[in-house]
Amino acid sequence: MGLFSKKPQLPDYDKEDCEAKKKRMREIFNETVEDGDSYEILYAYMTSSKFEHGWFFDTNTTSFYDYIVGYRDSDFDVILIQIDPELKEHTDAWHIDMDKIVNVSYDPKIYQVCFKYEKGSRDYGELLKIKGSDRKTMYGPKNIYQPEEREKFLDFAEAFRATLEQKGYKLDKWKR
Repeated sequence: MGLFSKKPQLPDYDKEDCEAKKKRMREIFNETVEDGDSYEILYAYMTSSKFEHGWFFDTNTTSFYDYIVGYRDSDFDVILIQIDPELKEHTDAWHIDMDKIVNVSYDPKIYQVCFKYEKGSRDYGELLKIKGSDRKTMYGPKNIYQPEEREKFLDFAEAFRATLEQKGYKLDKWKR
């Protein structure tokens, strides 16, 4: 180790609370999705920023959207359910149209997976940040530590990339 290098620290989280939240996420997913147990799940969030010029002050607003992501390897189905930070309320299930996905990329610095839609779609893609959270998180559910779930989801994304390559799509570089 060098003079200025830091030893990586594990996130500060409460294990019992983490397991309770994962159990609650599974309950929400199963009550919302038919055959919910056939899906693997994990927590993800998305952000959107809006910048406005004002007379005296410029404002930048960032919105956070929390999701339960369900995915199934057998048919490459991905479902998103938006949740509140307390895991009390949620929306209906929303399927990502995987037939319109033309690229899958991953940014390991910010733990972001991007499912990019084909040209002509109304959205660019789904930018899922799959890092998890700790006790000091200021947004979303706290205490969701999910390294195993993240690795399984990245395996799923790589397998889907392989099918896109077989279809002849030009893909961005993939680095884990």
